[in-house]
Amino acid sequence: MAAIRPRDLLSDGLLGRLGGTGADGTGAGAADGARAADGAREPARAVSRDAARAVSRDIAKLADVGYLNVALPPEFGGLGCTLRRAACGQRRLARHAPLTATAVSAHLYWTGAAADAYRAGDDSMRWILLEAARGALFAGGHDEAGGDLRFASPRSRCELAGEMGYRFKTPSVLSTVTPSWDWVAVHGITDGARPDAVLAFAGRGSRCTPAFRVARVLPAGTPSDVFTSSAIAWGHSLLASVEYSDARRAFNNAVALAGGRRAGGSPAGGSPAGAHPLDRWPVAEASLRLDSMKAAIAQITHPWPLVPEQGPDLGGQHLIGIHTMRHVVADGAAHVHRLIRQMTTASSSPSSVPAR
Repeated sequence: MAAIRPRDLLSDGLLGRLGGTGADGTGAGAADGARAADGAREPARAVSRDAARAVSRDIAKLADVGYLNVALPPEFGGLGCTLRRAACGQRRLARHAPLTATAVSAHLYWTGAAADAYRAGDDSMRWILLEAARGALFAGGHDEAGGDLRFASPRSRCELAGEMGYRFKTPSVLSTVTPSWDWVAVHGITDGARPDAVLAFAGRGSRCTPAFRVARVLPAGTPSDVFTSSAIAWGHSLLASVEYSDARRAFNNAVALAGGRRAGGSPAGGSPAGAHPLDRWPVAEASLRLDSMKAAIAQITHPWPLVPEQGPDLGGQHLIGIHTMRHVVADGAAHVHRLIRQMTTASSSPSSVPAR
């Protein structure tokens, strides 16, 4: 019997009931609400309260079918899925509810990283698996717009605070796209000649005891352990998968719209007969960009082992590859959306090949 995959839990019926489509409820994706016209990223938290409530309801539905536990090892009630399978699940979810897919990405990458550490013999993050198994939701605090592209803001600062652990001096590290979280990851760099990078989890509500847990204190720079390296690989791969799928959805919608206009006849002042709106270079270039984005994600997620080996490559060439992949996807998605605007303009205006 074949193992159950994360995407298998996302039935068509379930996806049809999800409401986290876009900030305006029209199907606009996560990228549409987090990207300015020039491709720059706006604060991801700038979504309506209605959208946040819809995402919260979606998360509850995903929890009911076990989707939030797919990365947990079987002994913790999960599927023990690989990074590749988790990314495939996120792509399917993002095609129907991109805001919701973005919101649950942090939960999946923290639990995925904790599972990697646990399987590698590191029990220090076992508490994350136990918390997730009982229904706690994890989020990622990224401080500023686009902070998730670096995983942590280099400008976020923290300091020792005695028995309390660390005090984070940048309040915006609690900013997150995940509503109704139980634990949020916060990052900060200590001051001094040899600064440390601090990763901690702040909890809220009576269920979180203690309410603050320091996960890692490592020399600032290249990650040197399985948990932090896995978190970077899982985090960037899942967020990139959502961004790719959202761009693919927008492209497919634009192609269908342009094709429908052609089939229904040219509108007044539209493309003359014989000039199909899809017979233009933006369509081909957007398609090539999307293919390269998917291939870049596959290069990271497909060979990622179920039990990562701790070693120099965790923070060396492989880390460079992860960041390269994220750049390819972020830049590619922004460019695809620019091409889509040209496609939709071309499908409703006189035939002319837009200048490159």
